[in-house]
Amino acid sequence: MFATLIRTTARTGLMTGLLTGTALAQQALPDPGPDQLAFSVENMDPSTDPAQDFYRYTSGGWLDRIERPPQMASYGVFTIMIDRLTKQVAQVAATAGDRAAGAPKGSPTQQVGDFYNAFMDVDRIDAAGIEPIRDILDDLSAAETLTDVTRIAGEQAAAAGPGMLAMFGPGPDPRDTTRFAMYALGQTFGMDRHLYEVLRLAPDSAPLEAYRSYIGALLTAAGFDEAEATRIAERSVDIETRLYTGFLTPAEGKDPANRYTSLGFDEVQAQVPEFDIGLYLDTVGFERPDNFYMFEPRVLPVVSEVLRETPIEDLKDYMAYRLVQNYAPYLSTALRAPTLDFEEALLGARNDRPRPELLYALLSEKLGHPTSQLYVDAYYSEETKAEVLDMVERIKAVFRERIVASDWLSDPTRAEALRKIDSFYYKVGYPDTWVDFSSVEIVPDDPVANIIALGRFDMQRTLDQLGKPPEHDEFNTQSTLPIAMNAAYTPNINGFEITAAITQPPAFSPDTDAPLKFCRIGAIIGHEMTHGFDASGRQYDADGNFRDWWTPEDATAFMAEAQKLIDQADAYEVLPGMFINGALGVGENMADVGGITFAYEALLQYLADHPKEDVEIDGMTPAERCFAGWSQFWTTKVTDQYLQTVVANDGHAPEFYRSVAALQHVDAFYDTFEITEGDPMWLPPERRASAW
Repeated sequence: MFATLIRTTARTGLMTGLLTGTALAQQALPDPGPDQLAFSVENMDPSTDPAQDFYRYTSGGWLDRIERPPQMASYGVFTIMIDRLTKQVAQVAATAGDRAAGAPKGSPTQQVGDFYNAFMDVDRIDAAGIEPIRDILDDLSAAETLTDVTRIAGEQAAAAGPGMLAMFGPGPDPRDTTRFAMYALGQTFGMDRHLYEVLRLAPDSAPLEAYRSYIGALLTAAGFDEAEATRIAERSVDIETRLYTGFLTPAEGKDPANRYTSLGFDEVQAQVPEFDIGLYLDTVGFERPDNFYMFEPRVLPVVSEVLRETPIEDLKDYMAYRLVQNYAPYLSTALRAPTLDFEEALLGARNDRPRPELLYALLSEKLGHPTSQLYVDAYYSEETKAEVLDMVERIKAVFRERIVASDWLSDPTRAEALRKIDSFYYKVGYPDTWVDFSSVEIVPDDPVANIIALGRFDMQRTLDQLGKPPEHDEFNTQSTLPIAMNAAYTPNINGFEITAAITQPPAFSPDTDAPLKFCRIGAIIGHEMTHGFDASGRQYDADGNFRDWWTPEDATAFMAEAQKLIDQADAYEVLPGMFINGALGVGENMADVGGITFAYEALLQYLADHPKEDVEIDGMTPAERCFAGWSQFWTTKVTDQYLQTVVANDGHAPEFYRSVAALQHVDAFYDTFEITEGDPMWLPPERRASAW
């Protein structure tokens, strides 16, 4: 679940009142109970021996009692929490919509409220069809040369459009995070990024057939002739599958060494002479750099081949599809059904939400900070923030102690590791200073105009920041917004953020006992810390620079520990004949091991400080509740289609694997449940990873 990503005015009730008007009263949603995977012995199967099947022991009651909702391809803690969060954000937006007309212009209430009102005016939206993007489509239709195509790609990158053909943009220099560098990127595709590997399948595979059908149905719903839509779908899938051959595989992409080759401007342009990079940069507003980092090092020659060999009319048709697909959420509601059909074909479920609940994803993408301000004001407590911050300090101290005591690190590597952990940046809940969106014109009657205005605002902020040292925007990527159900470590800031949304029940509740607090949200905290020292994160130093600070012997010893996690995952059969890709997920699996290890040790220290809390509850010791609480946290039911689609793309292993796999590397787990050699849950000590 957790990503590998994550000024000084404190948020107070007064400040929030100035920003939002009156605090927004919300209809309370019920707290999660056992059915929603709040930890409970009711969810366990005490008839199962934990040494035989720990997942069944901790979760058998829930697995027997609860049916996966048919509209959800995956059903577990995080889908339950996201469903509740989605409803909360819908309430926040609806309340803001009622108050927008009387709110100060540019305030979060006015902006979120008018965004909501424009999106909810279905009659107006349906009457307009796709006319709100007609000018963009007409401009594309008039294009005659690849120069015109390049210009349009740049114009869309500068607003809220899709990334088409090739993309170039800035980011912190991986080798010197005090300055910006420019990156050569691959394009985006007409599907969620977690599904990209579908494009490597055989042309007649069911997922690619579903993708063709989706494109054809989407364009037909947008008013294209059906035969023409079918032809464009064929050509679009052909273009995307060819372009994707130039991308790194998901496992290759996990190694930052594959992302940071530097080439001169002329060398990069020579790889794709058909695409005028200078024109693209000028159109967006970027200065021409001396060098690019090749984030997708193999892709530009493939783009060149596609541009050279594809008739320009076919390229324009493909780009028209991408434009319709990109703006579809804000256009006629007739465009919704093809998306649902495609998701159902790929994932085995049709998650058709009420229209207000569609706003969660759209607000997260376009209006994240103003929406998060309203959400935090309505649903987040300062007590939660303080308690989670205390856990961060306790878990960090455990991690540091383990580095000091490690018997496999040499002194030079240990010194660098300690400098890195002592330099950790971390934040909980929400930013100290919110991004000021007040200059953006959000209107109550034109959703397409709103997202274009927001896209241009975001690009202008980027342009304004260039030429200065990079400054981290707290909680301001889509994966680390306060309303994101996530926690994330970001290598180039050597730090992590724990969002307000994820510090909610059943991941965290002030009312639960310490073992559940530490071994749920605490393990998430430890997970993010470990990302700074996993197979990828270890390649960055304390300042966030991509630098090798390891002795060769220590690097070899580390990789030997990582290999144990790769081997364990490679041997796990998810479905008949389908196994986890251990190399793809080694970072996440190592973070799980670190997370639960540090959380358990921090729990023991906490209980020593608070002996009155060191008690049995429901007949379970704190250690038993810790490990069972972790395992039950990852209980899930999923469709086979979901597993088949996601396992190839996502470094996060299926939840039911995570429920036990990490515990098998924790010695105390075996002692707690009397698991001995020969038991199915036993992992021999020599196969247990203990890097950290």
